[in-house]
Amino acid sequence: MILALFLACPRDGAQLEPGAPPRVPSPVAPVYAHAAEPARDPLVRSAFPGAVDESLSGAATGLALALLVSSQLDPGDLRWKAVLAGYPWPVRGASSARTEVDGVPADLLAQAQAALATRDVGLIRARGTSGDIWVLMEGERRGTIPATPREPPPGTDLPFPGFEVRASSPAGDLVQSRDGLRVDQAGEWLVELADAQGVVATFPLYVGTRTPSASPFAGSASAENAGDIDEELLVRLDALDAWYKRPPAERDPMLDAVARARLRDFVANKPLSPAPVQLAAGGFSDADAGACRGSSVAACLDAMWWSVSDRGPLSGPYQTIGMAALNSGGVVHVVVAGADRR
Repeated sequence: MILALFLACPRDGAQLEPGAPPRVPSPVAPVYAHAAEPARDPLVRSAFPGAVDESLSGAATGLALALLVSSQLDPGDLRWKAVLAGYPWPVRGASSARTEVDGVPADLLAQAQAALATRDVGLIRARGTSGDIWVLMEGERRGTIPATPREPPPGTDLPFPGFEVRASSPAGDLVQSRDGLRVDQAGEWLVELADAQGVVATFPLYVGTRTPSASPFAGSASAENAGDIDEELLVRLDALDAWYKRPPAERDPMLDAVARARLRDFVANKPLSPAPVQLAAGGFSDADAGACRGSSVAACLDAMWWSVSDRGPLSGPYQTIGMAALNSGGVVHVVVAGADRR
């Protein structure tokens, strides 16, 4: 019943009808795109006259669906809601407010109005069993990219005129091009588009396959393992293997040693040696390593996963891994190395 209320189709020129089901965009869209327009729901449109981003509002719908069954707001899932809804830019905040049926949350609307000056705004209301829930999501869009299908077939040429393109392929290889990208392998790609001022957007493509419904690090709002940080890291990496539906990689003592050496330099902010060179010295000819910092192990790994340069050991089909982690001054530092068997 809740889902039916969420996905009630809007009518052109719909007027506010007291007690009528809210009208929201779908939480899933097949194309990454940006479109700013008045909110679909008559009450939201009346209370918030500013334009909302259609894709980000779809992400807010997905978040509202989750909040109606759980009171916990999971930061690790916010960006994935945006991916599913077709918003390829970072999500910088999300808030919610519960009201009676047809109630209007003044504080949340004021927050949305203030955010509109510098950010994209996604804003919806939904109906639960005990009233309405309003959800605001704030996105940081630095530029506009061409409308891009999230699940193109293999062999598709994707046009990105004017952009430098860097992509991590399903095999974990770094692909660089300009003005476009040919996705010639089935599986997960991570694409980064940049102009002269820097990175504009980073987003995954699922070529010839379906987009996972949950993020790689879903549940990151849960408490971190109270034990050793290395154990927490291993648990998270095992969960990532399960997310990819692949067998867990085996630990390799030599890879662990390389990861520890890179971690010492990383924590000290020293330049890191090229990973393939350092790993080749340990006897690994097909290998890669990545590093990250974050407030927790999950947040750190999430940042690594979203990095075209560092994600290889997480997304690549490596048979063995090495890892090292350190909490320094409240900041978690992680290095993960991946390789085929020696």
